[in-house]
Amino acid sequence: MVYLLWLQAGCCGAETTSLLNCEQPDFLAFLEEFDINLIWHPFLSPHNQGKILDILKDLSRQKRKLDILVVEGAIYDGPEGTGKYDLFCGMPFKEWIVNLAKLTRYLVAVGTCACFGGIGASGKNLMEATGLQFFREKKGGFLGEDYRSKENLPVINIAGCPAHPDWITESLVSLAKDEMRSCDLDDFQRPRIFYEKLAHHACPRNEYYEFKASAQCYSQQGCLFENLGCKGTQCESDCNERLWLTRTGSCTRGGFPCISCTSPRFPDGFLPFFETLKIGNIPTTLPLDVPKAWYVGISGLAKLACPKRLLVNATSFKPVKLVFPKVAKNDK
Repeated sequence: MVYLLWLQAGCCGAETTSLLNCEQPDFLAFLEEFDINLIWHPFLSPHNQGKILDILKDLSRQKRKLDILVVEGAIYDGPEGTGKYDLFCGMPFKEWIVNLAKLTRYLVAVGTCACFGGIGASGKNLMEATGLQFFREKKGGFLGEDYRSKENLPVINIAGCPAHPDWITESLVSLAKDEMRSCDLDDFQRPRIFYEKLAHHACPRNEYYEFKASAQCYSQQGCLFENLGCKGTQCESDCNERLWLTRTGSCTRGGFPCISCTSPRFPDGFLPFFETLKIGNIPTTLPLDVPKAWYVGISGLAKLACPKRLLVNATSFKPVKLVFPKVAKNDK
């Protein structure tokens, strides 16, 4: 039996919502199949809501076993380092994390806020928010760069806003089986299996991208990178291969520009979201997977070689037929 505790810090709850959209199996069946005991979750443990303080005390005193601690949301350190912006069971939330992080076999940050600070740390960061082991791109964060769990692993970062349910459940399976190693994590401590590709890869608009046949406004069929702010060439994730919402969609498949939500620079580093900043005619967010000089040199040639078919289709609107279910008269 593997014992898992899920706590929420400064967050909107999106990671939990995403998790509950997992399928084949659903989350409750997943827990049963892999023999994971969910000690407590703020939304999924209604029978234990009044007992969480006792649970936390027992865990701190090592009267209960703790294999995996999952933290959703940024750690609020304010005001002035006290952590009192986020009180939980009579103590600053961050103090519970300090205690439990020493005792858990594995510590998992779920969502970009927990990993890097995310939206909670954006702008002037009035809440003094930070990720568990990173503050944006800088290693250290709340627990410090030297933190290791009892199994000698750093914080495992499952980034995303929100994270794909598969990224969460498959990581938990790997930990439950004691199969994850430091070499399986990238420089930002994200599992390589999910984050070593770009959202740009497998995007259905890539033919338009290659010939720089770009959409001018939303709902057009062309590439969203050149004019409409798409950051898919910067976003390290497998979003366009591991599809969302019953395995049918992704941001770019829905005609929406990627905002690179898995990055430690999200959100401030990718503003404005829906406009492409340029120097001359060259976007400032050049692809991570090609040399910048190559992109600058080849983009002009690609436009010259663009088939007429793509030029026409790039700025055309694909008609969408909306089908509404019939409503019975007695249901009106």
